[in-house]
Amino acid sequence: MRCLLLAFAILASHIGNAHAWGDTGHRVVCEIAFRLAAPEARAEIRRLMQLDPGFDFYRNSCIWADHPKKRPNEHFVNVRRDANGIGPNEQCPIASTCLLSAIEDDMSVLSSPGTSDEDKLKSLKFLGHWIGDLHQPLHVSFEDDRGGNDIRVSGQCRTNMHSAWDTCMLQLAIGSDVTGAATDLLNSFDAGIKEEWDHRGSKGLGQ
Repeated sequence: MRCLLLAFAILASHIGNAHAWGDTGHRVVCEIAFRLAAPEARAEIRRLMQLDPGFDFYRNSCIWADHPKKRPNEHFVNVRRDANGIGPNEQCPIASTCLLSAIEDDMSVLSSPGTSDEDKLKSLKFLGHWIGDLHQPLHVSFEDDRGGNDIRVSGQCRTNMHSAWDTCMLQLAIGSDVTGAATDLLNSFDAGIKEEWDHRGSKGLGQ
């Protein structure tokens, strides 16, 4: 699964300028990660997905963590109102667990040779979901307004701020064509980013 972890690491580095992630967005994130993975990693994803009773495609499994909400305290990172960011040695600023610790935990499960297929499958689905959540701006936010859920917005996306980012803006930007959106996003990356992917892929994850 090393090549899959590399694909997620690359995706986490470069998808920050994309729109936010409801169900459609989560599927797009995982479709891109699947395409970026090396052939052996894609084969392993397919093997694990064949064990899943509910999903045929990895991209669709990435909404599993939301329906119903699983590990609810790990879908976000709360920061202090006066914070300028999250320090390099600071994982969950005001909680014992959060989205960042969840990513680390599930990457560890996937990379461990002694992990059962059942646990790997769960962590595979969680990790894809976490990477999508990480790049929804209001999943890294403030506890007192519940990540924008308590802030009302008007206009074309008339709902709360969190939901506007999560779903409405995304639907306006790309519609509901998951594979088409993934293709468009991949094609939008410039040559420099793709060269970096090749460089990181040749050196290995974390180097």
